[in-house]
Amino acid sequence: MSDFGKSGRILYIYDRLQKHLSLDKEELAARFQVTPKTIQRDIDEVRTYYSDNYTGKEVIYNRRAKVFEVENNNVHTISAVEVFALVKILLDSRAFNKEELDKLYSALCATVSKSEKQAFQELVHNEKFHYQPIQHGKQILDRIWNLGQCIKKQAVVEISYTRMDGTSANRIVHPLAIVFSEFYFYLIAKIEDSEHETPTFYRVDRIKTLKTLGRGYHYTHFEDGELKKRVQFMYGGQLTTVRLMCKVAALEAVMDRLPTAKLVERTDDWTTIEAEVFGTKGCSMWLLGQGNQIKVLEPQELKQQMRDLVAAAFSGD
Repeated sequence: MSDFGKSGRILYIYDRLQKHLSLDKEELAARFQVTPKTIQRDIDEVRTYYSDNYTGKEVIYNRRAKVFEVENNNVHTISAVEVFALVKILLDSRAFNKEELDKLYSALCATVSKSEKQAFQELVHNEKFHYQPIQHGKQILDRIWNLGQCIKKQAVVEISYTRMDGTSANRIVHPLAIVFSEFYFYLIAKIEDSEHETPTFYRVDRIKTLKTLGRGYHYTHFEDGELKKRVQFMYGGQLTTVRLMCKVAALEAVMDRLPTAKLVERTDDWTTIEAEVFGTKGCSMWLLGQGNQIKVLEPQELKQQMRDLVAAAFSGD
C-alpha cells in the first residue's frame, strides 16, 4: 500500500480513531510501507486536528498497550433523549423565525448518532412541520449574542427601541442580563443617569440598533442570577416585597413563578409566603389569573392595582 499517499494514511488514521479503535505505529508502518517516523508525523497531524476541533477529546499514547487511542475527557455526552427534550423546548418556545429554528434544529440533530437519528426525527417531524413562530418574524440570535458580549464586558450601549405603541426611543443603558419569558427574549438594563436603580426591560426583537460607546460601567446591586430571580413579569419598578396567602392548589405554581418566595406560615388551608419582585404591575396581572386561590396581604399598592384591574374589566374601560 505504498502508493496510498499521505492523505490516504491520515484519513485511515482519523477514521480508526473516530471508531474508537487503537493504532499500533509499527503495524501502520508495515501496512503503508513507510517508516515509523512517517506514521508518527501523520498521527501528530491528526492529534493537532483533534485538539483544535474536539472539546474534551485528545489523541494519547497508551504506554501500557503501546498504542495510540482517543481519550474522551467529557464527563457526559448528550443522548438522543436529551436532544429530544431540548428540541421540544425549542419548538414550544416559538421564539425564533423559521430560518433560525432550522439552524438550531439542524445543529441539535447533528449530535444524535446515526442509529438513533431516524427514530428521533420521526418523533419531532410533525411538530416541526407545523411550527408557528411568533408574529415579529425577526432574526434575533446575533442580537442576543452581541448583547451577551456587552453584558460580559459591562459595556455602555446606546439602543434604538420601538415601543409597544409603535413610537421609537433612544436610550443609553447599562445591559445587565438577558432573560426569556413567554415567547420573547428581554434585555434587562439600567438607564444611564437615571435617578432610579431599578432595571428596565426591552424586548430584544424591538431593539432596532445597538451601538457600544467605548466605555464601561460597574453595577453590583445584584449578581446576574439574583437579578433574574426578581424579574419574572417583565415590568419595571422598585424592588418590592409581596406577602401572599395561597391555598394548596396554587402554592406550587406561585413558588415556581416567584423564585425568591419563602414560606412564612402554614395552616391546614392556607400558606403565607413572601417574595421580592421588581414592581407590582406584572405581578398583579398574573395573580389575578390564580382566582380565589390567592389572597394579597401586602403591599397595599398591589392590592389596589388588582382592584383597579378587576373594576376596569367589568366597566369596559
